[in-house]
Amino acid sequence: MPYNMINPELMDLLEKNDVLDILIDSTAYQLQKINNVEKTTEGRDWYGELPPIVKDKFDNYKKDYESLSNILTMNHEQIRDEMNKGYYYWRLLRSACTTYRNDLVEYDQQLIQEFNVPETEAISDNTVLNECIGVLDKHAIEK
Repeated sequence: MPYNMINPELMDLLEKNDVLDILIDSTAYQLQKINNVEKTTEGRDWYGELPPIVKDKFDNYKKDYESLSNILTMNHEQIRDEMNKGYYYWRLLRSACTTYRNDLVEYDQQLIQEFNVPETEAISDNTVLNECIGVLDKHAIEK
């Protein structure tokens, strides 16, 4: 299968191990956040009050993130083949990476406020994550 459907800069992200690790971590984090909804009474109540159309969308996102998580555990060629099929999974990755970064920044701020811990590049200013988001922001939306 030729790799000309998806922007090559996106496909290049899959070639770098540190970026692939970030994509895997971000997807796992997003899936964990989705799964945590059902683990608290407040989350279950929130979910129970959703209109059916929104509940279906939420359930579909959960399934889609589970599928994306499985794709990212495949061998390199299979990952490329699956991710080359369309932009949908790239948009999910973009959302997951952005959520992950925003929560890391918030977490870092909490550490600074609560424990006077110095800000760390690894947490709130993760270079690999920021570069990945830059590429995703530029190319993940189908034109």
